Amino acid sequence: MRKEYDLKALKVKRRGVVPGLRGQTPEKAKVRVTIALDRDIVEHFKRAAAKRGALPYQTQINQALRRVIEEPPTEALKSALLKDKEFIRSLAREIAHP
Repeated sequence: MRKEYDLKALKVKRRGVVPGLRGQTPEKAKVRVTIALDRDIVEHFKRAAAKRGALPYQTQINQALRRVIEEPPTEALKSALLKDKEFIRSLAREIAHP
C-alpha cells in the first residue's frame, strides 16, 4: 500500500441519478447504468458523434432507444423507407412494370 493517495485523481463509480439532474422529476432524470453493447453499435454512434455539431454518442443512443419505444415499429420502418431513394426508385419501377 502507498503511504499517501491522491484523492483528487480517485475515480468513484456512481449509481443512480446523475448528480447534475437531482431534484428533477423522475420522468426527466437520467439514471447512470452499465450496459454491454456490441462493439459495432458503439463505434457507429461514436463516429456519428465525432461529426461537427453532433450530439454526444450516449445522447444519440438514448434518442434511438426512445424512438423505438415511442414510435410503432411500422411507422419507423415506413419513415426509413420513405427516406431511402433507392427503395423509392425500385418501388416506382415495380409499380410501372409489375
